[in-house]
Amino acid sequence: MTDLFAHARMHALYRILNTPESVWPHAHSVVEDVFPAEFYAEIRAHMPADGDYTPLAQTGKVAKGDYEMRAGFLLDDRHLTRTTPRIADFWTRLFGDVFNEEFTEAIVGLHEKRIQSRFEREGKSRPQSFLKDMILVRDGSSDGVKIHTSDSKNVVTLLFYLPPDDRYVECGTTLYAPKEREFRCWGGTHYDFDRFDKVATVPYRANSLYMFVKDDDSFHGVEPIKIDDLRRDLLLFYIHR
Repeated sequence: MTDLFAHARMHALYRILNTPESVWPHAHSVVEDVFPAEFYAEIRAHMPADGDYTPLAQTGKVAKGDYEMRAGFLLDDRHLTRTTPRIADFWTRLFGDVFNEEFTEAIVGLHEKRIQSRFEREGKSRPQSFLKDMILVRDGSSDGVKIHTSDSKNVVTLLFYLPPDDRYVECGTTLYAPKEREFRCWGGTHYDFDRFDKVATVPYRANSLYMFVKDDDSFHGVEPIKIDDLRRDLLLFYIHR
């Protein structure tokens, strides 16, 4: 299994580092087949049960608001002891062996110019080092997630889509441009949909990734979804200060 995790890291870095970046409405990348097929099958086989999750607003990871329909699974004692040892071990090893120092440094290095520019424009010094965090998120039909640029502490966000198949490709993350084109936000506030123009929706495709440097123009959200029995599984990996 160790070789499987190491191979997954190398495969993911190859896919991520060699995928061209899109620059509008904010700088971002969409990476397909981000993990080897056999590793993605292991991911799907180790998804926690619904009862292993906690309402996202109760995890301390997000501000209360339009996250009530979402649940989170963290790598802490409360969640790891709630699930089976097999599942707990898998996600702990994924965080430690796939999203390790080599992986994190490569992602930071890929975006170094944008990261440096972001801190300069924010009027703050670039930290000498960064932290990392991971959370599994599960949701379904909802009124959506209003538009935001991500938490101000985040530096790079990697949002992995983990569905079993591609039947709900229209249910991914949507990118927006403010109607007042010069409007910017350093994070925190969630804005109503009517203040923005919808640009594009990243397909909610199995084994794919939406990645962006958190900036004052990285506006994104989730459109309202009304599909019976929909279950969306995501993995959010953050590099933050």
